[in-house]
Amino acid sequence: MLELMFYNRFLQSAERWPDAVAVEVQRQKTAEDPAPAIEQYTYAELRRLAECIGQWLLENGHQRGERCAILAANSLRWVAAYLGLVASGSTAVPLDTAFHADQVAKLLLDSGATLIFTDEKHLPITTEALALVAAGHPELRIQLVLLDVRADNAVSMEDMVAAGPGTFAPVAITPDDVSCILYTSGTTSDPKGVMLTDGNLSGEIEAVFRYIDFTPADTILGILPLFHALSQMANIMLPFAAGARVVFLDSLNTTELLRALQERDVTLFCCVPQFFYLIHERIFTKVKDRGPWAFRAFKIMMALTRASRRVGLNFGKIFFHQAHKMLGPKMRYFVTGGSRFDPSIGNDFHSLGFTVLQAYGLTETSGGAFGTPPSDNVMGSIGRPLPGQEGKIHEPKLADDGSGHMVGEVCIRGTIVMKGYYNRPDATAEILRDGWLHSGDLAYVDERGHYFITGRAKEVIVLSSGKNVYPEEVESYYLKSPWIKEICVMGLVSKPGEPFSERLHGVIVPNFELLRQKKIVNTREIIRFDIEGISAQLAPTKRILSYDIWQEDLPRTTTRKLKRFTIEKMVKELQDKPHEEANLARPLTDEDREWMQIPAVARALDTIRAASKVPKPE
Repeated sequence: MLELMFYNRFLQSAERWPDAVAVEVQRQKTAEDPAPAIEQYTYAELRRLAECIGQWLLENGHQRGERCAILAANSLRWVAAYLGLVASGSTAVPLDTAFHADQVAKLLLDSGATLIFTDEKHLPITTEALALVAAGHPELRIQLVLLDVRADNAVSMEDMVAAGPGTFAPVAITPDDVSCILYTSGTTSDPKGVMLTDGNLSGEIEAVFRYIDFTPADTILGILPLFHALSQMANIMLPFAAGARVVFLDSLNTTELLRALQERDVTLFCCVPQFFYLIHERIFTKVKDRGPWAFRAFKIMMALTRASRRVGLNFGKIFFHQAHKMLGPKMRYFVTGGSRFDPSIGNDFHSLGFTVLQAYGLTETSGGAFGTPPSDNVMGSIGRPLPGQEGKIHEPKLADDGSGHMVGEVCIRGTIVMKGYYNRPDATAEILRDGWLHSGDLAYVDERGHYFITGRAKEVIVLSSGKNVYPEEVESYYLKSPWIKEICVMGLVSKPGEPFSERLHGVIVPNFELLRQKKIVNTREIIRFDIEGISAQLAPTKRILSYDIWQEDLPRTTTRKLKRFTIEKMVKELQDKPHEEANLARPLTDEDREWMQIPAVARALDTIRAASKVPKPE
């Protein structure tokens, strides 16, 4: 069954287009280097790196199926290490670069890893983790391999490359062999390693290739961390199977991201919804600042673009040339997933001439499981199951919000569904039942077969009235306020004497950048006004009745999902503290100080200090 091997697909591309660029690394612009180099590596060069690693693993006694971890930032060498592991029949165990040493040590032990690849940046954490493992389990030996530096106590990738690929040949594997183990909850005391087989990876590639067209002419911008399933699929599996090019950034910030979109001929970009929200705000704020007539003309051009797209044309590339230049003149598809995507934002991007496809999936489904195809892209939906896969709604029940929707748990079946959790038959049996993977996500299906996610089964807030409230849905309403950057909604039981026995409570992070631009000082008042206005449009069960305003961004996972349990725990802890202690103030930035020097702002702050006797910050 070698035709199913992912590595064989990569080899086919390398043999067919050996001189084509496989990976580019964009170096950050600096004052010293205003025109930084773009590092390029061909398919032939990447193949040689991977096979040097594979040959070294085999020569040094690493057996088929042996687990080898990777803890490093996105880079060519990360990719080469992953390919080398797959080619040698080893099992890759990519680890989250945000983990602390104790978390890394725990997952090294749980996976039974015998080797770990790391880079200079993560070497201190890796070294500490290995020391923790050795202290608790002196009988274990985990070999250290350095990707980008040399050290006396470790093997380096340079050593492997110097030794050469020899007579390396890919190890023959079956579709049921585990290619990688990805941890979904390594920060808890109950980590679960998702086992993805070569059959899973190959099944995902086939499904996506039948979903959208992928060619050697495509260029993918990769900003998602490679330890995540979606990123591995979007930035390794799919492009290398198609002979396409991947661009990585050595420094991830908005400036470098936009520069890559503009200069690297990117045609496909997969990212989280927050990216589109930021770009949408930037575009619409700039147009509104030009005055009402300019904004009216802008809306007319959007309407004309929508009409043109119905007949196969796209006036948006002409009307909104600057926006298309900013986001990539050769862009074919944006793909978003990871959390709910506001359909109004999606419709606006469509009216600007961009195609934003929506996807849904889990680590347990090798990345994507559902998607909205270009020919039937319904905003707000996750589309239908990818070709060759199956989906269904388990035990649907009539929603109690009056919508008439039958809501139940999303279940998935097909070649993309994981083999199970590593050494966790109990957890595997809980999520895999009768051949179906139970996602834990709630959704309904419309009459045309489009799926719409409504929330998480475990995150649903059940009020004493019996009403079910889904926090993501409530958050989407309040995020329509331009003054609210982030919000997390939770259910809180009120203290004795408070007017509500229970309530929906929100934690709000204001849009400080917009507030500064508009020279608005009374943040709490303007947010209160918007919250009251939005609440008046909602059913009573969906209104937040209390809220906190935080200065710092809300805690999120590496895939930008809210850490709801962490946020709720922080809120409850702060409720018992005096007001002064509970104030989550952040240090003043240079931008803050500049804003505070504006005469109108300075006068307002002086008035507030005089009334509250708060000292002026140094």
